[in-house]
Amino acid sequence: MLLKNILKNINCQTKGEINHKNIQNLCFNTSAMHKNSLFFCLTGVNEDGHNYAQNAVELGAVAIVVEKFLNLDVVQIKVENARAAMALCSANFYGNPAKKLKLIGVTGTNGKTSTTYILKSILETSGYKVGLFGTIGIYIGNKKLKTNMTTPDPIVFHKVLAQMVKQKIDYVVMEVSAHAISLNKMEGVKFLVGILTNITQDHLDFFKTFSNYAKTKLSFLSPKYCINGVVNLDDKLASGVYKNSLSIGFNCFGFGLNNKVGQKCLSYSLQNNGLKFNVEVNGYTFNCSSALMGKFNLYNILGAICACSVLGIEQKNIIQGVKNVLPVLGRFNVLPLKNGAYAVIDYAHTPDGLQKILTSAKEISKGRVISVFGCGGNRDRLKRPLMGQISVSLADFTIITSDNPRFEEPQSIIIDIKKGIPKNYKNYMCITDRKKAIENAVSLSKPNDFVVISGKGAEDYLDIKGQKISYSDYKVINKINQKR
Repeated sequence: MLLKNILKNINCQTKGEINHKNIQNLCFNTSAMHKNSLFFCLTGVNEDGHNYAQNAVELGAVAIVVEKFLNLDVVQIKVENARAAMALCSANFYGNPAKKLKLIGVTGTNGKTSTTYILKSILETSGYKVGLFGTIGIYIGNKKLKTNMTTPDPIVFHKVLAQMVKQKIDYVVMEVSAHAISLNKMEGVKFLVGILTNITQDHLDFFKTFSNYAKTKLSFLSPKYCINGVVNLDDKLASGVYKNSLSIGFNCFGFGLNNKVGQKCLSYSLQNNGLKFNVEVNGYTFNCSSALMGKFNLYNILGAICACSVLGIEQKNIIQGVKNVLPVLGRFNVLPLKNGAYAVIDYAHTPDGLQKILTSAKEISKGRVISVFGCGGNRDRLKRPLMGQISVSLADFTIITSDNPRFEEPQSIIIDIKKGIPKNYKNYMCITDRKKAIENAVSLSKPNDFVVISGKGAEDYLDIKGQKISYSDYKVINKINQKR
């Protein structure tokens, strides 16, 4: 594609001839460099892409996008924000596929993955072809593509959207992370519906303060990104979007258990094989059932139902779609143990997430709740004592262990977690080896107990000293059951 067409509607200054320059590849990492590439010099926390511009040119870049002109003999495009420019250029390069699809974005600290899967089920039940972007992967219909990010970089994002257009996908549901918003990945993309599940502490290693993190999440529910908004009215920060929507000219809808306006759940029953509930939508009431478990999943379902009602999906398809959805891998997966107890594997890695799954386990379990969890290394340290306090306050017994220590020592992470535990509290132990921690938890369990294993969910590795070592909570439980 001609460079001048890639730069369409982008505010920039140029140095060199752009009208006849042909571009065959976009990249921001020299490892992805091809001949006739357009290279984006991105400024990050630890790296500055401008330092790699010379190398990029040597490897095949025929033009570079910069935030400051460089002393290089190559076509240069100077912009105010290279990340935002990369998103807009990517859209142009792939034919603006987002404009040819109906996009639904889900943001929030917890519940994004489950909500997208519920939406996918309802829309597919309604006869639509659905694409999905999320933590567990990218789906084009039933075809799965691997991803290592909740929200992919703009080049990958628009490339996959273009593939979805070719496959005649109708709706695209996707998780929109706070990082993606902050790093301008969604620049120029407009969502038909945006859903805000909740806002609680996470990612302070990146955002530094909770205020910065919350503002970033809240900014997604605005006319810049969304035509319609759907928010959890039982979440204090999220509900603020609903209250302020008229003042900013934003079309917003609410859902919850305790709200007096919007879509609401009138009654519900939490069971060890799912949920049953009665919901009111647009003045009409109907009954639903789901194989998903826990009160937190009830909120995820309500958010999806509210969004689908905004889209005009028929009630019968909503009911059937909710019934059809299966538990998402790594999200409150309940596995029976041979001793009559149950193991729960969940991705929860934030204070709010841990509180929700332990509370749900207590509501369902007819026995005790044993908690096994750790905290990731080189991430938000402030949440560690909070999660320690939550676990010992809700679980009958806690085992603190390792969870992706990265470049930190597991013992130092455990020490941080222990700071949240009262000094006279005795019902806990620390076992650094995650496999042994789970084995000990199961050995302590009795019939009807719930062993809640948090933090990794569907992840199949441990991140230690820069290496991803093969590991799975599921495999550990399977081996325990085989031995028993």
